Amino acid sequence: MTPDDDAKQAWQASVEIGGALPLDEVRAGADKFYRFVRRRNLIEYAACVVALVVFSVYIVVLPHVLQKIGSVMIVAGTVFAAWQLHRRASAVPPENAGTMPILLFSRAQLVRQRDALRTIFWWYILPFLPGLFVIMLGGRAVRLSKTGETAAVGWQELVLLGIIGASLGGLWWWNQKAAAKLQRHIDDIDALTGRGA
Repeated sequence: MTPDDDAKQAWQASVEIGGALPLDEVRAGADKFYRFVRRRNLIEYAACVVALVVFSVYIVVLPHVLQKIGSVMIVAGTVFAAWQLHRRASAVPPENAGTMPILLFSRAQLVRQRDALRTIFWWYILPFLPGLFVIMLGGRAVRLSKTGETAAVGWQELVLLGIIGASLGGLWWWNQKAAAKLQRHIDDIDALTGRGA
């Protein structure tokens, strides 16, 4: 055994005694997190493509001008949300850490994803709301012209608003829960490294 091997073994033993994770586990965790974020983003991008196709078709086939305008607004909101997803929460491979210690790189990626999830209302949910509202107004106008109903909000709009509200509220809640989980991982790293949050 060389003196370098003795020093390496002594360092590894001190890490285990001190309670820090072995470097291989940290790297494996960083790789797993990267794959998870990349897979999640691919699913989100696929959903954006579906929304772009569907609402682009709606621009052509929906009968009322407000429905067409709302569909254009949703297409624009989808492009904005996809861009923000890439800008705020794209997956960064651990190989991009460069000379940064892998534990600090992992912490930085956790913070980045946590912050994206915490602010999801502003960049992922809100861009769709104006378009949805305008489409609903157009749908209401179509029903008024066909049935001669009064201008009061009908039960169809209330049900649709309830479904949209519950879906978007659930999406926001789920992402806040995920952000809290990431914060716990950040706190664990901070405890290991002696850093403040």
